[in-house]
Amino acid sequence: MIPHVYGEKKGKQMIKLIATDIDGTLVADGTLDLNPEYYDVIKELKRRGTIVLAASGRQRASIEKVFTPVLDDISFISENGTCIHSKDYQYVDVIDPEIVRTYIEEARQFPGCEIAINKDNMTYMENIGIYQHLVGDYGYRGDLVDDVLGNPEGVCKMSIFHHNCAEDVVGDEFIKRWGKKMNVVVSGKCWVDCANKGANKGSALRHFQEEYGITPDETLAFGDNLNDIEMLKRASHSFAVENARDEVKEAANFVAPSYKEDGVLQVLKAVLSGELC
Repeated sequence: MIPHVYGEKKGKQMIKLIATDIDGTLVADGTLDLNPEYYDVIKELKRRGTIVLAASGRQRASIEKVFTPVLDDISFISENGTCIHSKDYQYVDVIDPEIVRTYIEEARQFPGCEIAINKDNMTYMENIGIYQHLVGDYGYRGDLVDDVLGNPEGVCKMSIFHHNCAEDVVGDEFIKRWGKKMNVVVSGKCWVDCANKGANKGSALRHFQEEYGITPDETLAFGDNLNDIEMLKRASHSFAVENARDEVKEAANFVAPSYKEDGVLQVLKAVLSGELC
C-alpha cells in the first residue's frame, strides 16, 4: 500500500514520464550505490512505455555509473538541467565566457571554497580536494588544471564547493545578486551551482513533456534540494523525500520516505501495482 504520507491519489491519469534526482533522493550525497531493486523496476516501467529520466546536478558520466545496468532504459538530465542526453536528442546550454570569468574570479575570494567548471561530460578543477571528491567519490570525468579560466568556452555550469557548507560561506548577498542574471542555486550542503537564467531541471523536463506530448498530470517527479524545485513544479505527482529541505517539501504535492528507506522505490512500485495511476 502507498504510505499515508503520500496523500490522496490525484485521479486516474496514467504516469507516462518519471524524473528523479539522485543525491539525497535515491542515494546519500556523493555515493554511487543504488539499491539493485531499482533496476528491475526501471526496466518494467520502460517495458510499459514510461519514460524515465535521471535528473541530477551531476555530470552524465557519474549518473551513468549509478544506472549502469539500465543505461538503455533511461535518459539523462545532467548538470542541473543544462545538459540533456537521450537517444533522440542532445543539448548543452553554454554560458558566455565573460560571465564565466567574472563569476569565477569573484568565487575564488571566498575562503575555503574550491571551483569547478563543467562542460558536456567533462569537469575542470584547480584544487585536489574537489578533484578527489568529484572524480573519486562521484565518478566524474575530470582534469586537474592550473587555471580553470584558461579555457572558459563551452562551460554549461560553474560549481562552488566547500567541505562544510557552501551556502553559508558564499552568503545570501552573493546568491541573490548573481541570481538576478543567472540561475544560482544550492545543490546540496557543499555545493552552490551557477548556470544560465532559465536553465534548470524544470526547463529540461519541460523539453521532454513537449517533445513527447506529455502533460504535468502524466508526470511524476522526485527531489530533495533547492535545485529540484522547478522540476517538481512541472509534475502534478511531485514528491519530496522525507529528508528534503523544508522549501522542497513545501513545493512538492506529496512527501515520500527518505532515501534511507528507498522512498522513491516504494512510490515506483506503487505505480507498477496501480496504486498510483
